[in-house]
Amino acid sequence: MQCLIREEIKKIQADKCVPYVIISFAVLCNLMVAVLCKFDVTNEDVLALYGKNGVNLYFFIGINTLVGLFCAMFVGYMILTKEYINDTWDLLMTKLFDGKKLVVAKFIVFMLYQSIYILFSIVLYIPISKLLIRADIDFRMLGSVLVIVFFINTFCYILQYCIQLYVKNFPIAVVSGLLLIYILGPIREIVHVANYIGTVAGAYAFESGNICNAKFLATAALLNIAIGASFVYISGKKFYS
Repeated sequence: MQCLIREEIKKIQADKCVPYVIISFAVLCNLMVAVLCKFDVTNEDVLALYGKNGVNLYFFIGINTLVGLFCAMFVGYMILTKEYINDTWDLLMTKLFDGKKLVVAKFIVFMLYQSIYILFSIVLYIPISKLLIRADIDFRMLGSVLVIVFFINTFCYILQYCIQLYVKNFPIAVVSGLLLIYILGPIREIVHVANYIGTVAGAYAFESGNICNAKFLATAALLNIAIGASFVYISGKKFYS
């Protein structure tokens, strides 16, 4: 497994632009948040509950996930779609690689690079919040945001991984990922449990006053991890069934 992970990392590192692209996504995320705050775009419900700092973090969660989804598409392209383009999936399988281990190794590397994006975007948020937004930071609330972006919103990235693992055509995979994330919004109006999943969970946490509710965050995190793991297993079955 470790050998497979190292090989996947080497493949990505062979393209020197990858780290710069990921850091650029993190910078873009924070600049978009700063622009919204500068133009006083707000959410009245969140403003009433948590003030201006809460609104800033509310937008940060949403934009962080949206930009992160495009980052996931890029990383997925490098790790998965290129295998289809270069017609190397069969070659990997004939090297006596365990299909299950290969899918898991690619997933670990995928999440590693996504975590780098998340980490950079959060680290950059602190100085940008001070310098451009000129807002104080509530570190307790920021801690809850860390849980959301690392353990809840990552469901969106896992879903994109599964789509690109299964769909050979990159444009179709991109459109499919965006559509599936978008429909979570309307679904939550019908199915309450959808408020605990992906991008919807972050918005719901702020709007319902649960942003610092440990029980809500833990439940949502565990649910998203469980569903995400199930999706990876199911979507990867064609490689080891």
